[in-house]
Amino acid sequence: MSGDKQSSEAGKLRQQAEELEQQAQRADPAEREHLMEKAVSLRVRCQELGGPESATMDPM
Repeated sequence: MSGDKQSSEAGKLRQQAEELEQQAQRADPAEREHLMEKAVSLRVRCQELGGPESATMDPM
């Protein structure tokens, strides 16, 4: 995959992870855990595509 495609996909994954994290903040505890697991999974995938700088996570 080219660098531009990887960067674009990493950006999309990062956006999805951020949305899941926001949803998790409003969810009940069981759903929150599930959403955060999905967000972490997306962040890991994002890091694999674009390196550590592409998976930056804001502290909660």
